[in-house]
Amino acid sequence: MNWLLDPYRDLHTYRVVGYLLLGLPIGIVEFVAIVTGLSLGFGLLITLLGIPVLVMTLLGARAAASFERELARTLLDAPMPRHQPRPDRSTGIFWRRLVDLVTDRDTWAGLAFMLLRLPLGIMDFTVVVTIVSLALGGFANPILFLLGLEYTAIGDFVIDTFAESLIYLPFSIVFLLTGPRILLAWSIIPTRIATAFLGRLGRAELKEEVAGVLSRTGGADAFRIFDELRLRFGKGPFLNPNRVEAALLALESTGQVVAQHEGGRTRWTLA
Repeated sequence: MNWLLDPYRDLHTYRVVGYLLLGLPIGIVEFVAIVTGLSLGFGLLITLLGIPVLVMTLLGARAAASFERELARTLLDAPMPRHQPRPDRSTGIFWRRLVDLVTDRDTWAGLAFMLLRLPLGIMDFTVVVTIVSLALGGFANPILFLLGLEYTAIGDFVIDTFAESLIYLPFSIVFLLTGPRILLAWSIIPTRIATAFLGRLGRAELKEEVAGVLSRTGGADAFRIFDELRLRFGKGPFLNPNRVEAALLALESTGQVVAQHEGGRTRWTLA
């Protein structure tokens, strides 16, 4: 019984329900904004006015993705990197920043997630409303009967006795006990989708961060680098020892870092 009641005592359950309910209104706003921006931008390309519209749409998608990333991490406990502002390596070069915006995978991943947010939000909202209705409907029938309101339960079957008003009560008790577990199980779907689209670190960004750790520490082994990055970005599938090692090898191949072998350890320093 405790297994069934524990979700009611866990704040995470209510955060999950909040996320699932917010999916519909947020999905409508994001879908309308993205579709309107893209349609207007491509429609005005012939007059060149479409370019700033498309740029603003992509920037809006990036901002919305940051909001969605924080929302998923806060309400779903989704493994999301705690992104920090990237160093602007192209200050004063507008066209370079524009190219970075258009070619960055995060831009298009965020845009795709915005377009998916509406259908996903509809499903999430429907699941919550259905579970809540099934859990509370059986308790509402006796109240309606006591208030003297005549209603039908199944087809043309009219509820006209108190005993008949209890027909759905056993089903509601079952869903009242199992509903939170069902919703928590369902939340795995939006969690994984959000993580797949938004919970990642790009290879270029990871290499920059690895180099930043080496710059701050003056040199470190892979374990120290990995720990420093986890403190900065958090724990999740977006960061693992293999990715850190791959970033170090990529930096070594370009001559940016040097591996120094000390006994059984390998210490990395900036070249």
